Amino acid sequence: MSGFLEAVASQPFMQNALAGGLLASVACGTIGSYVVVKRIGYLAGGIAHAVLGGMGIAYYLGRAPIEGALVAALVFAFILGWVSLRMQQQEDTIIGALWAGGMAVGILFISQTPGYNVDLMSFLFGNILMIAPEDLYWIAALDVLILLIVFLFYKQFIAVSFDEEFARLRGIPVERFYLLFLSLVALTVVILIQIVGLILVIALLTLPAAIAGQYVRSLSLMMLLATGFGMLFTTGGLALSYEPDLPPGPTIILLAGAFYLISLVWNQLKKKNISHCCSSLEKELSVAHEGKRNILIGVLVINATMFFVEGIYGWLAQSSALMADALEMLGDAAIYGFSLYVIRLHPIWQSRAAFIKGIIMAVFAVSVLLGSLYRAFDPVVPEADTMGIIGGMALAANLVCAILLLGFKNSDINMRSAWLCSRNDVLANIGVLLAAGGVAWTQSSWPDLVVGVSISVLILNSAIEVLKDAKLEMASHQSTQPTPGDS
Repeated sequence: MSGFLEAVASQPFMQNALAGGLLASVACGTIGSYVVVKRIGYLAGGIAHAVLGGMGIAYYLGRAPIEGALVAALVFAFILGWVSLRMQQQEDTIIGALWAGGMAVGILFISQTPGYNVDLMSFLFGNILMIAPEDLYWIAALDVLILLIVFLFYKQFIAVSFDEEFARLRGIPVERFYLLFLSLVALTVVILIQIVGLILVIALLTLPAAIAGQYVRSLSLMMLLATGFGMLFTTGGLALSYEPDLPPGPTIILLAGAFYLISLVWNQLKKKNISHCCSSLEKELSVAHEGKRNILIGVLVINATMFFVEGIYGWLAQSSALMADALEMLGDAAIYGFSLYVIRLHPIWQSRAAFIKGIIMAVFAVSVLLGSLYRAFDPVVPEADTMGIIGGMALAANLVCAILLLGFKNSDINMRSAWLCSRNDVLANIGVLLAAGGVAWTQSSWPDLVVGVSISVLILNSAIEVLKDAKLEMASHQSTQPTPGDS
């Protein structure tokens, strides 16, 4: 393990591999949850294996294989979606034919490429150690796109996944959203190809989500937990394969498979021992409070983790924008902690907690502003690549938080303040990415400083908004005069 940690600290290719695995886990957890819930692993497998045809053609034409994979994945997603919707009686046969035909076309084109020297095993089983910095930008961009679409159409995807007939009755264009969903599956497949290859991509797409589904019932929490499992498996697989010099792709999948089997057995044994208690326990739980509590725990863990990631890399890269965003992550973690504490208390205590959260936000805004102004007098050009990669990871994490909090943003002042924090984080991360592009283009620290100041202004504006709302809430509840123990 020490050798792996030393390699991560000193070797760029290991850093790229680790970052690639973490970024891919975001898409894997998000889309994989839908795949597991809707039970369409066979369709995802068909897309994954048919993609080899596009990769082979791209390689034959002298283009990057990932370009061919992207085009082929989207084309086959639409074809397989149409087959699934229109030709259900012959669905499995046609999918099998497209699956085999795509792979055959890919192998033929690769074999006929002039100066053929491709290791077909790298396509079939992946090679996470060969991920280049530009690949990380591709993966981060696809992550952001996937999360953005899921964020915009979350309710529609839920309706289509659980009850298509109900979705039709509500006027949702089921076929369009089904094809859009398969397109997202296709994009995720393209991401995962570089990590574990064509053969194993379906395993990483489904196993983390399948494990998560054994412990949570909320789809949003399932996405979050599946993302965490994906990060654990990719990081653990890299660590386990490093010392014995094993292929990382199969090692990642074996680790995921072992966890799935252990989890499956454990849950079966657990059900036998406590099945008589389940129904009564569920009746006693407040669904609304439990949902809010679970969401807040999830976003608290995400923000605390990203504070350390952004803080370390922001300091190493000498980036004001990253440091500002890291401090905001810390402030948000504290805010989510306050929200957890008062979630079952009287509304006046929630409004008082929101007022404290507004003060915390304002303090962090001022500290970020002062830090940015200090750096203006001692300018150091930050590392644009690090800013871009870490900023992309943070954006993906905060989009997950925004999706989780979206349904509670108007429930009360407590959850509204949490939603505002999450919204600010998304906007701040977009600013970090813009700053990274500006630094790379100008080779100057000024884009980074401008974004750092802008983030502080954004935080301060939200702090003022939260303080105003909290004062109004406190005034409306002042007559009750509860004690801290009131609920």
